[in-house]
Amino acid sequence: MADGRTATVEQIKKSPVLKDFNTFFLSEILNVKVYDNGDKFIGYIDDIAIDASENIRHPYVSAFIVRRGENITAYEYSSFVEYRYDYFELAPLPVVLPLKLTEEGEYESDTEILLKRDILDKQIVDTSGMRLVRVNDIKLTFVKNGIVTIGADIGPTGLMRRLSLSRIYKAVAALFNKKIPDQIISWQFVEPIGTTHKNKIKLVVPYAKLSLLHPADIADIIEELSVQESAEILKSLDEETAAETLAEIEEQDLQISLIESLGTEKAADILDMMPPDEAADILGDLSEKQAEEILSDMNSQGAEEVRELMSHDEDTAGGLMTTEYISFPETFNVEQALSEYRLIAPNIEMAYYLYIEEKGGYLKGVTTLKDLVVARPYQKLTEIMNRKVSFCLLNEHKKDVAEKIARYNLLAIPVVDENDVMKGIITFDDVMDTIIEINEELPHFLKGSE
Repeated sequence: MADGRTATVEQIKKSPVLKDFNTFFLSEILNVKVYDNGDKFIGYIDDIAIDASENIRHPYVSAFIVRRGENITAYEYSSFVEYRYDYFELAPLPVVLPLKLTEEGEYESDTEILLKRDILDKQIVDTSGMRLVRVNDIKLTFVKNGIVTIGADIGPTGLMRRLSLSRIYKAVAALFNKKIPDQIISWQFVEPIGTTHKNKIKLVVPYAKLSLLHPADIADIIEELSVQESAEILKSLDEETAAETLAEIEEQDLQISLIESLGTEKAADILDMMPPDEAADILGDLSEKQAEEILSDMNSQGAEEVRELMSHDEDTAGGLMTTEYISFPETFNVEQALSEYRLIAPNIEMAYYLYIEEKGGYLKGVTTLKDLVVARPYQKLTEIMNRKVSFCLLNEHKKDVAEKIARYNLLAIPVVDENDVMKGIITFDDVMDTIIEINEELPHFLKGSE
């Protein structure tokens, strides 16, 4: 009898054939014995490698990793002639793939992910449900040209299957007239997180699926990960998406940790894409040395605006304002203003209020996009603007600013210096927390009376 065998060849060859079932789970073949075509024991199925070099919905199995003691061998999919639940049989001339091992003896590849080592029991992002989930098993299927991954099993049945309790679990459920389906996330919605595992897996399009989510959803996911994993995700995003994601992160300490872990150059690139007030808030929590190093790498104009904002107390209008707003000279007519608006509005968050300034930047009036659109093309802006502008001063406290915005139902309020030169605007969302705070401090019978 061949080495390692506990049953006759005839008995083993009566075990179910995987292909007859078409689909199977990773847990069902791990530790299955492998024999050559002469019935000699070769080792055990230790893992399955999938090709992650292409961004495809259902990646192909590229290799079976067979282990015997400390020895590891990688066989190409086509090397097997029998796939059974009790054993795998190699072809007469199996294709052995070249191995690259780490110092710890782990399989390493620049283009592959190992399903057991890198995915099983790990957290992944379900990009359809926009959440972090734990993988309990992995479903695969035979296709014409090989084996592909169908999806990740995140339900309790996957865990029960691995503990060999699946039948009992389903039987108990049946007693209560309950059917427990497998919870499979299609692989097209699976985004592995932190799959480096000492080796550097370089995907052709890293975190491609994750980058398609809304920045707010990416931020929610990042807040559940380690700083190292979160920084890895931020680095893979384009600067604009990374900036929007960073702005959506509610935990201030996490924002700071991420900026520190990104490195000066990358942090500067991301902060350059953020509104100046948000960049100033983040840099204001860093040490002076760190902040200055990042500012030195930022776009000179953007850095100057951020420095200006950082010079004000954070509880004043100057500390809350953003320098990104839309203004036109008083000499403009409606047609000129609309032409200019089309060029600059896509990059401005608050594009509804349009401020009119005298030469030297003195605030003269305000109009709205609606008024601009319905006005006649050759009307002067001074004819359609409102000259009674509610404003606040640079050193005005945030509570006073919040009260003005709430009292006059404004979406934004301009900020001017002591000479009435416009310096920026404060939007409603910048003081929303303060408005709620003020409302909570009011006596119950006064709340909402205005």
